[in-house]
Amino acid sequence: MLSVRPLVLRQAQRVNFTYLLSLLLFGLPVAAQTGSVTITSPANNSTSPSAVLITAYASNEPSSFDHYEIWDTNSGESAYKLGTVPKTSNPNAVFVLPNGAHSLTVEAVTAAGGSGGILNSATVTFNVAESCSDSSTVQCDMDQLGIQNPESNCNPSDTLDEWVGNPCGAGGNTGIGVSITHPSVSTPIPDAGNLTLNGHSPLQLSITPDQSYSNVIFGAYSPTTTGSTTDSHWTLDEYVYLPNPSYNQALELDIYYVSPDGVWTTFTTECAFIYNNGPGYWAVYDGGSNWAFLDGSPGVPKVPCLTSQFATPWANSGDPSFTGWHHVVWKFVRNTNGSVTYTSLQFDGTLYNLNYTPTQETAGNGGNLGYFASMVQLDSTANMSEDPQVYVSELNITHTP
Repeated sequence: MLSVRPLVLRQAQRVNFTYLLSLLLFGLPVAAQTGSVTITSPANNSTSPSAVLITAYASNEPSSFDHYEIWDTNSGESAYKLGTVPKTSNPNAVFVLPNGAHSLTVEAVTAAGGSGGILNSATVTFNVAESCSDSSTVQCDMDQLGIQNPESNCNPSDTLDEWVGNPCGAGGNTGIGVSITHPSVSTPIPDAGNLTLNGHSPLQLSITPDQSYSNVIFGAYSPTTTGSTTDSHWTLDEYVYLPNPSYNQALELDIYYVSPDGVWTTFTTECAFIYNNGPGYWAVYDGGSNWAFLDGSPGVPKVPCLTSQFATPWANSGDPSFTGWHHVVWKFVRNTNGSVTYTSLQFDGTLYNLNYTPTQETAGNGGNLGYFASMVQLDSTANMSEDPQVYVSELNITHTP
């Protein structure tokens, strides 16, 4: 019997050890799950154009989670708060940021805010760089063309690849002061208060109106042409900054083109901030002297264009004191008779598919064959004591058959 006892004891000890191990593995309380923040755009180590899509979401955050904060550090500058987004709406907006290396952080924050209120955060690094390259179908950075001296000319030459203001059109006044400059800029480029996106001095256009309604159309012909090919598909891609949109009655952004057979077409768009004494809309030219306002009337798309859209830099934001840059992309189709179909408009990441052809007269004739130009028109409100102005950067035009 004595020879059996050690075996029984060892079996009992083995059972007890297994039981204790099971307590250790399954009997202890499970640690509470912790939350997290995930940035889904931009991707880490990616390259983006100046219009950067920022998207993120938080998971498993406690009830104290109140809002997101979006911070960016550009080229060694101090961190800058791009905006605040309530927890009920995940960050999902386009932020216009200058060229350079960026470090983006999205935080899940309590109502108390501050460093003590950060529950979780995520960070990605990415680069902002221009994606435009000159070619036979692309003319980049037309904002960087020269300035004609004098800056005002009622009959500018079709062959000049320089910016000039024409105050002599319909509703204009030859006494209007015209100013075209390339303000000097410095680097590195901060997120806040910058007047450049790519390190080049922007195009600054301004007018000094009298006390009545005034307008000036600014234009510059491209140093290249379409040659002997009639191009039908056009894209106008540019960034604009209005220091004070309330000084502007409207902002017009256009392309002018003379086909090889001498038929000219204007791809003409306008943000009409003031429309029938109410909220504004984008408008397109419908031939003759008429505008088709995209106000949602029967058969017409609805595309608002409000002062607040230019005064507030980004959706779900409100923190930055600097109004900032805005990205405008128009796509057009030139029809065989020279009229225009307005294909789409993209404003700060919001895409409006239009495919709208207004009642259009046959386009006019004349000009130098194959030439095209970029045009910007400033319209002042009546009794305005301040000068309407606009900064333009990264103005690119694409044209294909």
